Amino acid sequence: MRKSHVFVLAALIAVGSALGTYALTRTTELGVKAREASTKDVDAVVTARTRQLNALEISLHKALAKKPPKLPALPKLKKPQPVQAAPRVYAPVSSVAPPRATVTRVAAPRPPATRTVTSQAPAHESDHAQASSGGEHDD
Repeated sequence: MRKSHVFVLAALIAVGSALGTYALTRTTELGVKAREASTKDVDAVVTARTRQLNALEISLHKALAKKPPKLPALPKLKKPQPVQAAPRVYAPVSSVAPPRATVTRVAAPRPPATRTVTSQAPAHESDHAQASSGGEHDD
């Protein structure tokens, strides 16, 4: 490499490191300022909320010191009249049982079991397997 190239690279590295150092210091300063500002804000919010809670506590103590007015007396009720139950009416029970039902079943006639054998196609898959050579199954 030429000396001029080395000098240019060294200058670029120096400028980059200087800018990086500056950015780092600014970032840390901002972090400290942000922490201080957020602490102040939080303290202000806590103080305001504490004042509100103290005022509420004082109002609750005042309300507890006051006694509520007495409730009005309940009106006196007359004793209710006893209700007479309706007389029970019993129906006579018959000792005669109803007649038994008779069920009759009629069997339907079965169709005749006539089977015609054709040599063109087997009637069932198992017949086809027996008809084929070797006895192989397609299942």
